[in-house]
This record gives sequence, C-alpha cells and structure tokens, in this order.
Amino acid sequence: MRRRLIYDLLKFALSDDKANFDVFKDVSAVEWTWAFEVLSMHGVSPVVSSALEKLPLNLRPPKEVLLKFIMANMAAHKSFAKLKGLVAKMDGLMKESGLKCLLLKGFSLSECYPDPELRKFVDIDLYAPGAESNVDESFIKKGVTVDTSFYRHSHFHVNGVLVENHHCLLDIRGRKGMAILDADLKVMALRHLESFDGHGLYYPDALFSLIFNLHHAMSHFVYEGISFKFLVDWIFFLRYGIKHLTTDQMAASLNKHGLLKFAAVMSEVSVKHLGLAVEDVPECIHVEMTRLKPKAVTRFIDDLFRPYEPSHKKNLFAERVNN
Repeated sequence: MRRRLIYDLLKFALSDDKANFDVFKDVSAVEWTWAFEVLSMHGVSPVVSSALEKLPLNLRPPKEVLLKFIMANMAAHKSFAKLKGLVAKMDGLMKESGLKCLLLKGFSLSECYPDPELRKFVDIDLYAPGAESNVDESFIKKGVTVDTSFYRHSHFHVNGVLVENHHCLLDIRGRKGMAILDADLKVMALRHLESFDGHGLYYPDALFSLIFNLHHAMSHFVYEGISFKFLVDWIFFLRYGIKHLTTDQMAASLNKHGLLKFAAVMSEVSVKHLGLAVEDVPECIHVEMTRLKPKAVTRFIDDLFRPYEPSHKKNLFAERVNN
C-alpha cells in the first residue's frame, strides 16, 4: 500500500489524464505523514504539493500534513527565485568577462518543467570547456573565495549558494571509458557554445542533456542510490526536452555510451507507475524496454525505497556488479 501511495501521488501530479480520486479514499494520517517524508527526501514534495489542491477536500491530507506540503511548495518557489536572480548576475559576469558557459543539471532541467519553480535543487553547476580556470578567475576578481583543490570541479559560495565550476564532468581518474565519454561531452558542449555569438550563460542542447543527465542518474544508482527526482526529471525531459532529436541520433549516442538499458529501466518504471505515456518514449528506448529482465526493474524500484524498507537497505556496489 505504501509504495502504491507514492506512485499514485506522483502519477496524480505528473499525469494529464483524468484523476482517479478513489485511490486516496482510505489513506490514513500515518500514511500521509510517511508519504510526505519520503517525497521530501526524494526532493519531489513541491511537485506533489502543487497537485493536492485538485483533490476534493475530504480526500486531502490532514491539516498538519497539508501545511507541510504547502510550506515545501513555498520554500521551493523562494529558493528558485533566489537562484534565478543569482544566475542572472552570473550571466552578467560571464558577459563582462567575455566567457561562454553552460548551466548544467538542475537549473537547466527545470526548463522542462511546466512550473520550473517546483524543481528542487540546492546548488548551481557551471561548465565552460577550455575556459574553466577563466571562470574561476572571474569570480576571484569579484572577491569570491574559490576552492580549486578537487580535480573535477572548483567550488565556492555566492550569496550562500554553492556553485560548482566543472573542470571535467565525470570521474575520469583511472577510468578509460569515463575519459572517453567526458571527452565526447566536451566536444558536444564546445560545438553548442560556438553556435552562440554572444557571451554569457547558456543551457546545454538536448543531446548533451540526454547523455550527461542519464549518466549522472546512473552514477547515483550505482554508487549512492537513486531518487524519484531523477525520474521526474526524466519524464519532463522526454515530454518537452527532446523535440529536436531524432530516434537515430538518440539510439547511436545511447548505444555508444552504454546508457540505453538504463534509459529503458527509467522509462519502464515511469510508464508503469508514474503516468508517462508510451508515446512519449523514443522508439529506440521503447524497443529496449521490451528486452528488459524483470529483475533489472525490480532492483531499480527496490533502490528507490531502500532507505524506508529494512529488507532493502543494502546498496553495495559489489553486490550490484555480482548480480
């Protein structure tokens, strides 16, 4: 029942289909409290909060839980407004410094959301291939203390917000495959940035976003644990972020970088449980979905609920490799 409640709430928030209110008739106060805690830990409580107002009054969460959802929604909007203002200032700094830079991960993905303010994130990721140190220097000149001790990215705080300036995108040390993918992503990024005449901050193109964000999600699955926020990102990206990509382009790149199966698992879970329409799934990924073994999907779902179910708390890399 508890897993079903999380699925139903997210499907209710993400789907354009006519809502089935009956699934919320017998939800107890304890279950509503648990659902809020899980959704908050996964960073998607603001997305669900925005949909709760569509529920009939008698089916809504208890007042104390509903207030938590509302507060999460308000906090997400406040955070987004702060980050949006900061991004505008950074855009000005990049123009002033004569630099072109990509805005990665959360902020760029929020552009695929019908309401970008509902996408929860806590930092800003920058990438200026070939000019990484110049970006660091532009902030240093403004009095910002920049920590460059980590090889993958420098990091610093601006107005209390963590900013990561990526010098490379992946963990490439001693990993030939990652170095190849990192180099490919750098070429994609450079080609995209060169298409703009002016300086400033830009969003990545669809192909870069597809490969980079899928790999980022897969890395979380392998090393840290996956969350529903990655699935919500994926659903909105498939709906609104890949319009200019052909199936052949996606198939070639996903196959080249070993991401097709993971894309199929993400899509299978999204279609089966979260309301993603099959027609929104690219053909190459849909074909791969038909080849999936149930065990791969089950393991992914178990990982989503791992912190909340004692029987699924193991998340060892060695266990994943051996299975």
